[in-house]
Amino acid sequence: MLVTGYWLLALRWRIMTLRLYYTDSYLTKFDATVLAVEPHGDRLAVILDRSAFYPTSGGQPHDTGTLGGLPVTEVIEDDEDRVLHVVSGPITGIVTGGIDWPRRFDHMQQHTGQHILSQAFLQALGAQTRAVHLGAELSTLDLDLADLPGAAAGQVEDLANRIVFEDRPVQIREVDESELPGLGLRRPAKKRGRIRVVDVEEFDRSACGGTHVRRTGEIGTVKLRRWERFKGGVRVEFLCGWRALRDSRWKNALVGDLAAKLSVKDQEVAQAIERLAAQVRERDRTLAGLRDQLIELEAQRRLGDLPGTPRIVADVLTGWSAEMTSALAGRLAAAGSTIAAFGTSDGRVVIARSPDLELDVAGVLRRAVEPLGGRGGGRPTFAQGAVLPEKVGEALATIASLASIASLASQKKQETQ
Repeated sequence: MLVTGYWLLALRWRIMTLRLYYTDSYLTKFDATVLAVEPHGDRLAVILDRSAFYPTSGGQPHDTGTLGGLPVTEVIEDDEDRVLHVVSGPITGIVTGGIDWPRRFDHMQQHTGQHILSQAFLQALGAQTRAVHLGAELSTLDLDLADLPGAAAGQVEDLANRIVFEDRPVQIREVDESELPGLGLRRPAKKRGRIRVVDVEEFDRSACGGTHVRRTGEIGTVKLRRWERFKGGVRVEFLCGWRALRDSRWKNALVGDLAAKLSVKDQEVAQAIERLAAQVRERDRTLAGLRDQLIELEAQRRLGDLPGTPRIVADVLTGWSAEMTSALAGRLAAAGSTIAAFGTSDGRVVIARSPDLELDVAGVLRRAVEPLGGRGGGRPTFAQGAVLPEKVGEALATIASLASIASLASQKKQETQ
């Protein structure tokens, strides 16, 4: 049945697309007749009588390419088993389709590599594959494993690559579902009727509708990249073929660069970095000790210079970090009957008071910084905020004035009582 036209619809049960990739994954150009064109968001979905475009399915991404000169941005298999080619404009009649071959071959390498890797996990560790995702950059296997030690991962990787290097043929055929019990499939088929079977010679046999290479040698290296516990099992990231080569290339360049900078051999980079990390940790401990000593000495100096009760200090600390400024304010407040307010050169303001005083320093801070366009908040005993750097001195002066007034009021209240 030939159906053409821009918005012409057909009875969906009659629209069937012959999937050319089922019999030839290497086909990159074909001619087809448009059966229907339907709206798909702000684009159009074209249905053909035959197509080499693979739709997103079974964890494998869709093909891209051109159809009638228009870019095909997405290929979808809908709930009624139709193949929808998403394009930007109307297409009618007989059209030529072209597959983006580098993308297609990349997917063929990853997908066939996944079959081999899943079987390798099954044979080496008795681990079944729960789920597969073939991404644009990384692919993953979800396995029913409690853990994956490094030695076991190496064993699986070696087995998978041995099958690749032996360049075994990969055969694809269709069988009736009644034949499946005698085929020894790795996993039960998910469909009924005629079943497409992908057979890696004397190693793996699976029901699969994806695109695959003709021989395992075309997969290139199979590389386990990393793994982690995931939903009660283990998720493994892997790369095949060109992806594995590109990943190895940048990592080799990185290791070489680090080795040159550290003046060590490639194999010694990890130990050299660990030595540097240990030195940094020791330096950090030394700096933390010196910082604590500096804060203590500065607190003692200031406490000795502060007259009266309560003691009030308000000052800008040039070159001090916000963390050290807060620590100094807290140390002074811990000495008793003290209100300490400090600012930094980048506009931060902090205020703390001793527990034996009744001043709400958060309220004092807000009254000082908000008229200057600043903001702040905190607790009655400790607060912090920020103003423009040039306003820090003015904010501290206001804080000191408000603290003095509040302290005098508190003293008079106590005297009258």
